[in-house]
Amino acid sequence: MAKRRSFRRSREGAVLLEFVMCFPLLIVLFLFSMQLAQIMLTWQVVHYAAYMGARSAMTVNNIRRKSQAEKVAKRILAVVSASPADSKNAKDRAPDEYAKLDGWGYLPDTKYLEKQVSVDIPLTDVDPSGVRCTVKFKMLLNVPVAGRLIAFFARENKSGADRDWQKQLEEQHVALDPALIRGESQTLELDKIKYPYIELSSTSTVNIPYGTKFYPVY
Repeated sequence: MAKRRSFRRSREGAVLLEFVMCFPLLIVLFLFSMQLAQIMLTWQVVHYAAYMGARSAMTVNNIRRKSQAEKVAKRILAVVSASPADSKNAKDRAPDEYAKLDGWGYLPDTKYLEKQVSVDIPLTDVDPSGVRCTVKFKMLLNVPVAGRLIAFFARENKSGADRDWQKQLEEQHVALDPALIRGESQTLELDKIKYPYIELSSTSTVNIPYGTKFYPVY
């Protein structure tokens, strides 16, 4: 009896058991923190790209505004492109006007910049006193588990099975276990490999301090 009571009171292995139970949850929370931090930083760059696109577009005539805004936005967003490519090879990066920084060198991993960035700027002025520029950026989510889950919930067109699975998650009937991720995430196919992504969008309007509507076409 004394040995049995001693065995029941023994706490050997309790710390290891607590670690085994808590470690997976802590890892998932850590991965989510990393991915969300990257998303917030990238969104700030997208917002800045929209502002600079509108600011640069107001210096040219209406016909050239979109191309001018695209050039500026892509150069800014090349910094956070994070395309899965080897930057040592010239064919694995964006054109020099986007990927090369004066005095620094080539930005790494910019191969798919053209597929990631889209710029919308009206050809005609809705408001003649300002230019509005909208930038959309497909940010590749490269953090394991967290990236795929975020891309899944960001996907607009879900199948019936995906919606049921999402409902189960929201009702906490299914644990957030990577082994139980059955739904398809929002993916972008690059070199026959599908990468999860989330589309970040920002719109900026800049007032025109002087008339550029009648600039000559050149």
